[in-house]
Amino acid sequence: MKAPPRPKPPPRRRRPSPVSSPRGDSHGPSRSPEEQSLSPTPSAPRDEPRDPTSARVMRVVAGTYHVETGGGELLQCSLRGRVKQKFEQLVSVGDFVRVERLDDGSCRIGELLPRDSALSRHGVARRREQVIVANVDQVAAVVSVDEPAPDYAMVDRLMALAELNELEGLIVLNKTDLSSGGAKEEDPPLLPPAFAPYLAAGYDVLTTSATRHIGLEALRATLLDRTTVFSGPSGVGKSSLLNALMPGLELRVGEVGARKGRGRHTTVAAALYPFPGGGYVADTPGLQYLALWEVDVEALSGAFPEFHELALACRFANCRHRTEPGCRVLAAVEDGRVDRRRHQSYLALVSEAEEGR
Repeated sequence: MKAPPRPKPPPRRRRPSPVSSPRGDSHGPSRSPEEQSLSPTPSAPRDEPRDPTSARVMRVVAGTYHVETGGGELLQCSLRGRVKQKFEQLVSVGDFVRVERLDDGSCRIGELLPRDSALSRHGVARRREQVIVANVDQVAAVVSVDEPAPDYAMVDRLMALAELNELEGLIVLNKTDLSSGGAKEEDPPLLPPAFAPYLAAGYDVLTTSATRHIGLEALRATLLDRTTVFSGPSGVGKSSLLNALMPGLELRVGEVGARKGRGRHTTVAAALYPFPGGGYVADTPGLQYLALWEVDVEALSGAFPEFHELALACRFANCRHRTEPGCRVLAAVEDGRVDRRRHQSYLALVSEAEEGR
């Protein structure tokens, strides 16, 4: 007997992009006691702040926080005394903050406003959360046709990270000029078959060439009025794409190493840039690994959209789609409806989550 149709999972929530002025309202999760402790406290009269202003952190350089106010003014701020000693790691690129201007003309951050979202991973030492960029709407996983070859496992992790944080996921296949026969604007390059599973899962896959300006208009339309993080391995052309999209930005770009076929780091820290016409884009350092932060094992199945309908029909409600009898996801892997490599990426994330990594 055929089972009755099951309801589809609710659509992913789309977050409005704060392109005009930062928010200091109740949006996002409630603040923890640590974050609440960033609020200003009374000080001597000569140090009383004047013109408190909400702003967004655009980049952090040598302990100086470069922020943009709601009016478009760029300021360089320090962290307020005790904030710098105890909570410096809480303030990240993309965060909304409250800044204080002092009588001596200096500027300091006195409060961290609630976050809507954060693109995070385990730090290198795996002891703490490393926020790559905060308050984002969309994650663009950038890979290249070649030099370096596509890292599909990294794409899977970035898309899973987007799903777990209720962000939109987008895949950008760059360097299409390196594909066989080259590519012309009037003859868009064909998408390699290995990317078909992402289309089937509902992700947009855009083909681009920063050097030949192929596919830039479609990419520009996708970025408009959103806060988008460009992420992926070194050498795939993230900075080159941003330079092509925003003339005058002049981000450093590097060549791929001949010996290992890997890109060299040219972006050393995340930075947020206003996007022409509305929105923001964040350029991030090339990732060599991406270990997800505090992942709920039970939620991982939902991070792979092609599993949704199948998982509802599994024999066991807590099925993890590994070896369980009656698993519809495994059956779909065997008959080709679910990509085997995508399923292997899922299993790797499950193992890491169970190990508490």
